[in-house]
Amino acid sequence: MLLLVHWLPHAQNPAYAGVRLRCLIPQGELARLGVASRLLAPGQRLPREGLLVVQGKWLLDAGTPEALRERSRQLQAARDGGATLVLDSFDNYFLNESGDTERAGLLAAYREALPLFAAFTVSSPGLQPLLQEQLPPGTPVHVVGDPVETPAALRSYESWPRRMHPGRWAGHWRAWRELREHRQARSEARQLMWFGNHGSAYAAGGMAELERIIPMLEAIAREQPLRLTVVSNSEQRYRELLGPARFQHRYRPWDRLHFLRLLGEQDLVLLPARLNAFTMAKSNNRMLLALAQGVPVMTDPLPDYLPWRDFCAIDDWARLGQHVGDPRDLAQRASGAIPTIARDYSAPAIARQWRDTLQALVPR
Repeated sequence: MLLLVHWLPHAQNPAYAGVRLRCLIPQGELARLGVASRLLAPGQRLPREGLLVVQGKWLLDAGTPEALRERSRQLQAARDGGATLVLDSFDNYFLNESGDTERAGLLAAYREALPLFAAFTVSSPGLQPLLQEQLPPGTPVHVVGDPVETPAALRSYESWPRRMHPGRWAGHWRAWRELREHRQARSEARQLMWFGNHGSAYAAGGMAELERIIPMLEAIAREQPLRLTVVSNSEQRYRELLGPARFQHRYRPWDRLHFLRLLGEQDLVLLPARLNAFTMAKSNNRMLLALAQGVPVMTDPLPDYLPWRDFCAIDDWARLGQHVGDPRDLAQRASGAIPTIARDYSAPAIARQWRDTLQALVPR
């Protein structure tokens, strides 16, 4: 049967990973596969036909329970008009570790909206049971992974002329100088990287995960020159955490057009992540992004990471100094993951997952 898919992202800005990985890239790749796949613009009337894939964050970003319920009414009108609603989640949105009363009210309105949806998708197996707990017993929650970003994946949603617009030339020039400096520094000190969102107001995690390995890096740096590059979205948080650290470190803002090139020139990527209700729901996209570049990774045993333990160092922080001193063994293991990542997590492969999952939801 004909598959018609509309995507409702929480924002239009491709700087947001959830927008790129869960909307822009799948939507563009599905269109390449011949599927009628459309991205909804801000304020556009919701369709009354086909499948409507709604990012859960679109509802939560309403900001207040009243505004969220208004968005729910818009979704109900679309459903009553003939659209099939699918809710897509890429985080454990039900967390409220600080006990914030405003967030509690927002989550109550969010739970009220769940019966509107005919189906649910999530980005990782770890998130699947957390969402199922909020739904009637037996409600299926489908796992559709995140695509691993490559330069080719950019073409799913942004043309080459747009990427090379003169307004971006200054950024391209800065990135080239940065890469040249990095290569020089790499000959003098081991280059390490942490990258990701700085954190969330409603759950522990993010850049704070670096705290427990800072003393290890300080001890290692006394014997092995190293530099840690933190790529994130909060320089203030970086300064709070790394300001007192006694080893070389620097902050770089996230730059989606040039990040992959810088990532590919690292000696070791560090992704510490203590297991909790927030991190257990995270997908493997950061780990696979590094492994796809052949870059060694050290991390912790999150559910979505464990299937890749043959290709990286998981829960092996006692040997951090050994891996920093000589990352060649980990680099060889990382390179072994590249064929599987290309086969199962490329943008076209994930688009096929979306197509097969959504096709099964089309009313017959």
